[in-house]
Amino acid sequence: MLTGLIVCLDGIGPEYLAASHTPALDELGRRGWRTIGQGAMPSVTNVNNVSLITGGPPALHGITANYYFDRDTGQSVYMESADFILAPTIFERATAQGRRSAVITSKDKLRTLIARGASEVISAESPPAWVVEAIGAPPPILSVEVNHWLFQAAIALCHAGRSAPELLYLTLTDYAQHKYAPEAAESQANIARLDSLLADLLDSGPDFAVVATADHGMRAKTRGLDLGKILIEAGIPNDAIPIIKDRYVVHHQNLGGSAYVYLENLDHLDEALALLRAEPGVESVWPRAEAAQAFQLHPDRIGDLFVLATEETVFGALPSPHEAVSVRSHGCLHTRAVPIIACGPGLLREPFVYNYQAASWIQW
Repeated sequence: MLTGLIVCLDGIGPEYLAASHTPALDELGRRGWRTIGQGAMPSVTNVNNVSLITGGPPALHGITANYYFDRDTGQSVYMESADFILAPTIFERATAQGRRSAVITSKDKLRTLIARGASEVISAESPPAWVVEAIGAPPPILSVEVNHWLFQAAIALCHAGRSAPELLYLTLTDYAQHKYAPEAAESQANIARLDSLLADLLDSGPDFAVVATADHGMRAKTRGLDLGKILIEAGIPNDAIPIIKDRYVVHHQNLGGSAYVYLENLDHLDEALALLRAEPGVESVWPRAEAAQAFQLHPDRIGDLFVLATEETVFGALPSPHEAVSVRSHGCLHTRAVPIIACGPGLLREPFVYNYQAASWIQW
C-alpha cells in the first residue's frame, strides 16, 4: 500500500498555479493546507531535489549547484552522482526500516543523483521495459508531454502486479515553464493535465500522505551578464561558474540567476566585490563564508564569491560581457518562492517554511 507521496512540480512557481485550473491540488489544500514557502538556494533543480530527498539545505547534503568546480584539481564536473551527497536519503531510511520506495524522474541526471537507496527507479530517459509495455514509450525529454508520461508511469507502478512502494518520489522537468509564461494557453493546458493526472494517481491507493511542491519558480530574463569577462576586463583572473549549467541547454542556454566566482588570487577579493556590486543587473555579492551562513550552503562546495542576479538578469558564458537576452530561467532569490500543498494522516498544523521539510513529515 502506497502511503507517502512527494511530487516535485519542477519550475511551477506559485504564479503558475494561480493562473491555472487545478481542482485536485485545490482539494488537497482544502483537506490539508497550502502555502507559499521557500526552496533551497540556489533555486535550481539539483539543489532542491536533493534537499527534498534528504530533508535539509545544501549545508547538510553538499549539493550547491548543477555543476561543480574543484579548485584543487582545476576540473569541472556535473553534479549528477549520488557520491556527492553527504547526507542519507529518505529512500535509504525507508530501506533501513524494511520499506519499499520508488523514484520516478524524466532525466538520467536525477536518476543517478537522487535515487540512492530506492527499491525501484523509473527514468523517462532510460525507461524499464515493463513500463514501456504498460504505457508506451516516453516522449522526448525536452517536451511538455514527458511529464504526463511520468504520471502515467507512477499510476502504472501503483497498478502493477509488483510490490507496491510505501514511499514514492515523483519529480518532473521544467521544460514547459522555460518555454511558456503562466498566462500562456499552452501552460494552462499543461498544468490542468498534470492536475488531472495527479487526481488519477491519488485514486490509485488509499491513505496517501501527500506533499506537492516545486523546486523553484521561473522568470522572464532580458539582461545577460558574463561575470567572468567583466572581471577579466578589469584584470582579475577568475572562473565564473553559472549554477544552472547543465547538459540540457536548449531550454535555458546555461543562463541562470546566480553564479559562483572562483578567483585565481584572493588579493583581488575586495576589488572583485566592489566591481560586481556596482554592476547593473547584480543584486548582491557574498563572500564565501557570508554566503554559506546566509543561504545554508556547504562552504567547501561554493566559490570565493556567490553572486545573485536581479529579477530580469541572468549570468553565463556570453559573446560579450553585456548582452540582451530573451530566456525564461531561474536560480536567483526571485525564483525561490514555491507552492507547498500537503494533505494526509498526521499532517503538521503549521505549514512548512521550506519545501524540504516534506521529508521530516513523510517518514517513519
